[in-house]
Amino acid sequence: MQDHIKQLFTENIQTMIATGEALAAPIENAAVSIVNCLINGGKVVCCGEGASAALASHFSQLLLDQFEAERPCLPAFALVSQSSALQPDNQAKPEHLARQVRAIGQAGDVLVVISMTGEEHRLIKAVEAALTQDMAVVALTVDSSGELSGLLGPQDTELRVPAHRPARVFECYSFLLHAICELIDMTLFPQQEDY
Repeated sequence: MQDHIKQLFTENIQTMIATGEALAAPIENAAVSIVNCLINGGKVVCCGEGASAALASHFSQLLLDQFEAERPCLPAFALVSQSSALQPDNQAKPEHLARQVRAIGQAGDVLVVISMTGEEHRLIKAVEAALTQDMAVVALTVDSSGELSGLLGPQDTELRVPAHRPARVFECYSFLLHAICELIDMTLFPQQEDY
């Protein structure tokens, strides 16, 4: 069992190294996109499904409250991934997240979408809604991402993790979001750089 534990750590480290080598420029682009949005009075809207919804909530909370250093709040929030409508069939509708994006999103805002497969219909609809609202998209995806990746344009940023195991992808996504938070803080509040 201890050999397997060591193997898990090795797999995680290898995934992180491969991701760092592949995504240094896109991570920088994602942070710059969010910084520009915030400087221009925009907001960051985050969404995911299942476990990635928890990451979306975590990321928005880090921006709203703080990452590692005390600083002013940044306008960010996570979309509600579960419906509490009175009509029970509403929970299955693929437009649930897209409706929130259309209601709240504005030109100049950024949608951070966290996808475990690239094929989640509700996330695809949310990205389509963001694009019609002239929002930029920062998408965390995996190697096999299909339809969601195909929606992204030159103003958008894709952080495509070179991994396939859901656990490794989730771990990597968490690290990527923390890295983006640190870059945002370094850029907007350089005097508080005590990392």
